[in-house]
Amino acid sequence: MEMLSKPKLSNPPKSNPAFTGMFPSDGEQGDLPPENPSFDVDGLRRGVSQVESAGGILMMNPTSSATGEFGQLYNEIKDLPFMRGIDRKTFSEDRELQSKVFRMRVEGDLPNIPSLRGNAIDLTEEYAPQLGNDWEYTLDEVAAISNYIGRQGTRDYFGAIRDGIDYKPSGVNKSVEEYLELYRQGRDKGAKEFNDPNTFKD
Repeated sequence: MEMLSKPKLSNPPKSNPAFTGMFPSDGEQGDLPPENPSFDVDGLRRGVSQVESAGGILMMNPTSSATGEFGQLYNEIKDLPFMRGIDRKTFSEDRELQSKVFRMRVEGDLPNIPSLRGNAIDLTEEYAPQLGNDWEYTLDEVAAISNYIGRQGTRDYFGAIRDGIDYKPSGVNKSVEEYLELYRQGRDKGAKEFNDPNTFKD
C-alpha cells in the first residue's frame, strides 16, 4: 500500500521497550512518564474539525447523524442526560456543547465509546513495534484515525499495513490516507484554506 508522506511519530508511550530513549523531557532522553505522553489535543481538534465539517462550515451531514464541527454522531449521544431537550438542529448550532462532547470523546467520558486518547496510546504501543520503519504516525493521528473508523477499524488498518494488503473503509467513505491528508491540512494550517463538501463520513 502506498503511504502518504507524513511526520514521524513524536513522543510515543515509553512503556513499550521499542520506545526506549524516545522521550525528550527537560533536555534529557527517556524521562517522560508513560502516563503522560505528548498528545496534541489542540491539533486533534483543528484536524478533525477540518475533515469532518470543513472547519465548522458543514454542520449537518445529510446522509447520517454526523453533526457539528467534529462530526459527532448525534444518534450516539441524543439519549444521554446532558442532551435532554436538545434536538439535532439545536446541537448543530451549539458550538460550546459540541466542544464539550468532543472533549468527552477524547477523554473517554461518553458511555460505551472508547477514549480517543486511550486509543492513540494503546494502538501505538501495539502496532508501532509491529510496523517498525513503516510506523510514521503521531499520537494525534492515531486518535484521528480511530475517530474516523473506530478502534477496531484502526486495528484492521494497521494490521493491513503490516500484512501488505489493502484496507478500505466500509461504505463510500474516503480512504484512511485521504482522511489523514485533509486532517493534517487542518491541523497544520489551522483549518483555514480547505473547503471540501465531501469530507463527512457516513
